[in-house]
Amino acid sequence: MIKAILTYYASRLDEYLSRLHHQPEGLAEAGFVGNGTEEKPNKMVVSLFSVERETAGGISAPVQRTAEGYTRQAPPLLLNLNLMLAAVYDEKRYAESLSILSDTLKFIQSVPKFEIDGIAYTVEIVTLSPQDLNNIWTMLGGQYYPSVVCKLRRLVIDTEETIGSGAMMKQPDIKTIK
Repeated sequence: MIKAILTYYASRLDEYLSRLHHQPEGLAEAGFVGNGTEEKPNKMVVSLFSVERETAGGISAPVQRTAEGYTRQAPPLLLNLNLMLAAVYDEKRYAESLSILSDTLKFIQSVPKFEIDGIAYTVEIVTLSPQDLNNIWTMLGGQYYPSVVCKLRRLVIDTEETIGSGAMMKQPDIKTIK
């Protein structure tokens, strides 16, 4: 699911950037930002750096009444994906990376919502403190690239597995104390 979302989003971004810039090998892809020792792809790289649970929808297990009694389902996981969109370009192409970043920001602003298989997802820019940004780049390998951090909301993971069940009482069970 996560792979499908990131590759779809990166392909939509690539389509958008390809209308504005001409680069035969493409302009955006889902991947790891890397540590700077490997060859740079000279593209906008969409990378997942954390997954967080969304608690706004509640986290209780829903109980459903059935003909035999009741069942309790495992609650679905409501998740947000934290993404790094980084212009990973050679140092000689720094100005070009800034241009790609600017156009990526236009894409984020113009396409804040998208759908895959009838499920809608939203993407919003997240403002981070310099310390938080430093921590993320250290985690991603240490070399900074022009980038923006976004939060992708509304990923739902639900196995719909039953975690408990029981029968309904036919009549009250009243015990008298003697």
